[in-house]
Amino acid sequence: MNQQEEEVFILYYFRKHFDDFPKGKVVKSESPDFILKVNSKKSIGIELTRLDNNSDSLIEKIEATLRNKSDKIRLYQQKKFNAIWLIIYTEFIEESKSYNIPNKMNNWIFNTEFDKVFLFDLFKNRIFQINH
Repeated sequence: MNQQEEEVFILYYFRKHFDDFPKGKVVKSESPDFILKVNSKKSIGIELTRLDNNSDSLIEKIEATLRNKSDKIRLYQQKKFNAIWLIIYTEFIEESKSYNIPNKMNNWIFNTEFDKVFLFDLFKNRIFQINH
């Protein structure tokens, strides 16, 4: 599976598991990866990226991933989308018994200009909205 096929699969999978995903036509794009055309006047730019695994803790991994995508946000904003989403995906989020990810995600605040940011655990089909 090449990168474009993987991105299409991941967005389809995300859409299937995210109950609040807006209805509309998804169009493959280059930058951002997808455009969701909700209607003739509303569109959402959607960028997909894999979780940066070069850091130790989950919070550091998310921060590094957001830093890596921060330079693209200006380009996306020029395209006049109604919203710009970032979906950070990973195959597995490691957690110990003392590490409750939903509680941690509610308490962590990240600095980003994306309108919505999601962490998508492909293995457990879990989606966490990242606060900013």
